[in-house]
Amino acid sequence: MNRFFSYKNSIPAFAIGIAMAVSGLMSCTKVLDKPDLGAIPSGEVWTDLNLSTAFLNNIYLNVLPNWPDATYHVSDEGSGGGDVLFGQLTVNSINYWPYADIRSINLLLQQVPAAPFTESDKNTLVGQALFLRAWLYFQMVSRYGGVPIILTPQNLEDNLNVSRNKTSECIAQIVKDLDNAVALLPTSWNADNAGRITRGAALAFKGRVLLHYASEQFNPTQDPSRWQTAYNANKAAMDSLTKYGNALMPDFRNLWFVEGIGNTEAIMVTRFSYPGRPQTHDASIRPLEESQNYTGGDQPSLELVNAFPMKNGLPVTTPGSGYNSQAYWLNRDPRFATTVVHNGDAWALSGKTGRIQWTFSGGEAIGGTFSGFYTRKTVFEGYKPFDAEHSGTDWIEIRLAEVMLNYAETANETGNVQTGYDMITAIRKRAGIDAGTDGHYGLKANMSKEEMRAAILTERRLELAFEGKRDQDLRRRRLYASVLNGKKRTGLDIRLIKFGGKAGDFFAAYATGTINLNTDYFSYFSETPKLLDPNNVINYKDEYYFYAIPQDHLQKNPNLQQTKGWDGGTFDPLQ
Repeated sequence: MNRFFSYKNSIPAFAIGIAMAVSGLMSCTKVLDKPDLGAIPSGEVWTDLNLSTAFLNNIYLNVLPNWPDATYHVSDEGSGGGDVLFGQLTVNSINYWPYADIRSINLLLQQVPAAPFTESDKNTLVGQALFLRAWLYFQMVSRYGGVPIILTPQNLEDNLNVSRNKTSECIAQIVKDLDNAVALLPTSWNADNAGRITRGAALAFKGRVLLHYASEQFNPTQDPSRWQTAYNANKAAMDSLTKYGNALMPDFRNLWFVEGIGNTEAIMVTRFSYPGRPQTHDASIRPLEESQNYTGGDQPSLELVNAFPMKNGLPVTTPGSGYNSQAYWLNRDPRFATTVVHNGDAWALSGKTGRIQWTFSGGEAIGGTFSGFYTRKTVFEGYKPFDAEHSGTDWIEIRLAEVMLNYAETANETGNVQTGYDMITAIRKRAGIDAGTDGHYGLKANMSKEEMRAAILTERRLELAFEGKRDQDLRRRRLYASVLNGKKRTGLDIRLIKFGGKAGDFFAAYATGTINLNTDYFSYFSETPKLLDPNNVINYKDEYYFYAIPQDHLQKNPNLQQTKGWDGGTFDPLQ
């Protein structure tokens, strides 16, 4: 049986929410005997393990990342990113200030050590909370640099006019929380608790944090000691994860649809389910004719399409790669077909065997793709439109392939180019790229550190496309100016040039089986590059590497300094 369906028949309690969790715990009592769930005395929460766990579950629901916003990618993967990419931010544009959730975490960390629970139960509660606090602080630090470090639950009578801590102090606290979490968390959970944070997730996230801190956003002078620290952390993550059974899933296309403990690649997951807690991302990236109420997200750019190499691993621009411009989809890296849907591609949405996706102008009954492409990645084809709008597909925030690439990058920056080869070739082997006679899967032999750095970033772009990582990579390595500024992203304007441009007549002829698009595509269609940014040139400003603190927070707290580079800014985020 497809594990996607069998696993969803049992929804873990912690994925539903605190009210349902608490009511489930009280199911053995009479309905009329239930207390007001909004008025449970705080003393009861910290003396009842089930209530304490429900309190933690609610923090999970508030804190864990969701599917990336399908219309807000600040990169060259597709359109979107508006104000950020076009240099139109104001001081109030980026507002992420989750101190209410941090207070809840601090309250749990304050109360649980004295609770009448077993040491094992205390450890797992505290370990999870420490990870979630580290998660929230890093989300802020990656946006603003240093922020106020609050480690106890503040009350109204406390001095709330706290100052920003140095970025280095924040990173140190994040790492400390993660190290403490690692010591307390289990290596795995049972199926009923799938999705909870594990020791491996804490190690992997620590590796990501330190990779960012070593990169140019935080480390413009490239202090080598930071890269060494990041390497040590990512090696430790790799060693632990592989020791306890984590491995690349054999099927890149379907790894998103194997959920729970059966997915050996998923490290950190946000659980979704229907009924209970569905997500709409699945609907948002499907064509409107196979969706409802959502569409238009994650439409690949021509730049991303052209970035995928051939099945032999060679870039399409390399002489002798085998690239066929008259049928550009043939013999490509298999991840191309898994990620991108092109005009005339087979796409069995809603379980429709033999369904073909047309993206030419006038080829879709309703709506259409602006870029000329759709994204196949993460889309479960068996969903009907209603199911897509109420999807239960989990979001994988960290998977082993990312950890491998983090490890490769930090190893390369510390002089170990071979680890870069080892990690990329393993990932390319799983993808289905040919090994070649040299076993390098299309990679150039004897690469320098600089060449390997570029190869790793390219591999990240392909392997992690539409997983919310491309903009992070451009940001942490300060690549916007050299990669995107001054450019406009493009797609394809595809036109039917036969049958008088009448789509119905073309479809009728295609149904006879006499049209072979692999050999005669451009006999029927013209493709012209079109601008996805017709009115704007990309202009990512240098001050965007550390955003402004919104005025609302500055007005409430006069001790907060604005970030340098913004009006009145005095806080140095590089300290």
